[in-house]
Amino acid sequence: MAVQLLNEKVKTAVVPDINGDADTPVGHVSYSLSSVHFNSLSIPSSTFKTVAGIGLQLQISGASASLSGNWHYRKDHWPHISDSGSFDLDVNGLTVTLKTKLGVDSTGHPNIAAAGCSSSIGSVKIHFHGGASWLYNLFDKYVGGKIKRTLQDKLCQETSDLINTNAEKSLSTFPVKKQIDKFAVINYSLVSSPNFTESYADVFIKGEFLSAIIPKEAPFSPTPLPPESESDKMAYIWLTDYVVNTAGLVYQEAGILNETVTPSMLPPNFSYPLNTKTFRLIIPKLYKVYPNRPMNLKVYSTQRPTVSSSSAGVGLKINGNVDVYVQLENGSFVYTFTMGANISTLVKIAVKGNNVTGQVDSIKINVHLVNSNIGDISIDVKLLQIALDVFADTIILKQLNEIGEKGFPLPVVDGVQLVNPEVTRGQNFNLIATDFKYAPTKKAGLRGSEEAKNNIVVF
Repeated sequence: MAVQLLNEKVKTAVVPDINGDADTPVGHVSYSLSSVHFNSLSIPSSTFKTVAGIGLQLQISGASASLSGNWHYRKDHWPHISDSGSFDLDVNGLTVTLKTKLGVDSTGHPNIAAAGCSSSIGSVKIHFHGGASWLYNLFDKYVGGKIKRTLQDKLCQETSDLINTNAEKSLSTFPVKKQIDKFAVINYSLVSSPNFTESYADVFIKGEFLSAIIPKEAPFSPTPLPPESESDKMAYIWLTDYVVNTAGLVYQEAGILNETVTPSMLPPNFSYPLNTKTFRLIIPKLYKVYPNRPMNLKVYSTQRPTVSSSSAGVGLKINGNVDVYVQLENGSFVYTFTMGANISTLVKIAVKGNNVTGQVDSIKINVHLVNSNIGDISIDVKLLQIALDVFADTIILKQLNEIGEKGFPLPVVDGVQLVNPEVTRGQNFNLIATDFKYAPTKKAGLRGSEEAKNNIVVF
């Protein structure tokens, strides 16, 4: 990306005028080369690699360029002879080496800056238009070295500006905080500067859900991650259980995990209508007190949902209560009893686009009596297990999969797309191994096709 953009930048770069004086066959003259500009830049070879303890290094080698400009000279003493014309310049054996340092600013955004540049030019050939032959000797003796130094400085200036301006602008789009919905945002700020080795970079990212209304830190911490030595993919994104567990905390405190289930919410062909008649044989006391009456179920979590990953899968646990209400003939509702429900399931983690998603295939639910206004029905509640299993697969499963299908976005800059992501599970984490494709957007500060290989650690 840097090479392609550099090629575009030099087309509009203006090389500083080159002025001097020299002894010539016509006497002592003052000369200038002005309006010098690049016509083309050819870069056949370039490398981009990590530099341990610093950041990244871009090296261009074997490049060539063509430039044009105007020349002018004037004899210093009488008679003040002067002349002018144009020239073409060919540069070969051009090499540029630029080091960059990556860090983090006070807002958690990654930043980048040039950390040293060097360049060299093998040979320079010039062709004057409209001048005498002695001008070539002037160039070889006096101007050649000056124009080499000027071009070397200009190339380093343009390459450094590419990093300090364009690359910095691109990194400014890194999503430090992204709004998930009206309840939650996800914090992707960097917790420290990236760590560079000779072959990869580790980027340490917070990865925490926060309340969109009253943001605060979670009262628990992520577990340490094991070392990673794979390098077949461009990036390895570690998604710890901490990320999803902070989401559970935020939604629990926002009350979004509460739901009131009414008869109209059940499918028309549902085997168990939400009516006391359905529970006639299971909870006789309920039917006896309120025969053939519609029911509402107030379902709510009592603790934040938790996930626990292992090689076997991603386990999800939800603890909650179900308050059972009966609708009277006058339209009012009366409370009857409360069941405690422990729900557990396995979640399949996947990546769609740039989002992490989850899917649940089945749910296990265990219930117990918490409170009753119709007498002791502890034994009866146990018999509800069969009906509740059907209810869980119909209502709760649908709700969880709606949340899981929406998922949450991974931290990537504008224009970056994940290619062939693969998900593997481990103790307390999921590992996403992926390649990248870069497609330019209006917001992106760089353009190109692919990123270099990196390792990304997400806490």
